[in-house]
Formats: sequence, C-alpha cells, structure tokens
Amino acid sequence: MAIEIKDFRGQSVIADLEQAVGQYTLYQLLLSRIEPERELYLAITDTIYNNIFNEPIGQLVITEMPLKLIIINLQTVEVIQWIPARPIEK
Repeated sequence: MAIEIKDFRGQSVIADLEQAVGQYTLYQLLLSRIEPERELYLAITDTIYNNIFNEPIGQLVITEMPLKLIIINLQTVEVIQWIPARPIEK
C-alpha cells in the first residue's frame, strides 16, 4: 500500500484539489508500472472530506476517477473511513 497525504492549505480549494488529484494520478501511473500490486490511497482529513468531497465537484472526482480515500480525524489521530475506488461507469 502507498498513501499520498494531502493537506489543503492553499488560497484556493479548487487549486488544492487539482494538485491532489493530479499528484494522485501521476503516482498511480508510476506505481502501476513499477509496483502494480500496490494500492494507492489519498489520505485527507475529515474536515477536507466534509468541506470538499461532499460538494458537487468533490463528488464528481470520486465518481469519475478510480480514487481511493483514507479519511483521518486529526484530533484523535485515527483513520475514520476507508473509501475504495468506485467502478467507472461507461
């Protein structure tokens, strides 16, 4: 397993989302070539998940990309949710 941890602290939530998704996609491409058995997850806080990924643009990213998420609560320092990639509908 590989985990990309992202903290959205930029001036633009959309720019942060774009960077996180782009980085995740690049890492996924690289891992598929060098270690195809490893699974990649994007780790984000529960606050980021609730504020961005519950919004229409975040839901679009989750439903249209094979994105695997780990949701972390920073106060308790624990994983509160694992979200597997949803199959891409054609």
